[in-house]
Amino acid sequence: MATDDSRQDEPPGCELALSDTALESVTDRSLETQVEIFSTLGNETRYRILLLLSLADEPVCGCEIEPYVDVGQSSISQSLSRLRKAGLVSRTKDGRWRYYEPTEKGKKVIALSETETDKMAAVSD
Repeated sequence: MATDDSRQDEPPGCELALSDTALESVTDRSLETQVEIFSTLGNETRYRILLLLSLADEPVCGCEIEPYVDVGQSSISQSLSRLRKAGLVSRTKDGRWRYYEPTEKGKKVIALSETETDKMAAVSD
């Protein structure tokens, strides 16, 4: 993060667009959370699982996901754990079964992604 000392090296006549207030609002913690979300969704299997969960009308058992992704149950389990850690899905337990559904954050990420993808497709047509 830039400090007043680093701003002294700016070329003469260069107007600074980033204020100290703006720079202070970009905390390491908020960046860490955001990077975790994008890193999690940067994997096709995890993104596909989140999409599948967002299409379901009710929580989905982890065992139901395997036919729809091209990986084994172990990878699905790891992907679901990573999605949970990023706060994109929640899990409920019923005996030995685990049911997953997108959190509000997960739903918003999917909605935003689909909206922006549709906009980009329209521009390229």
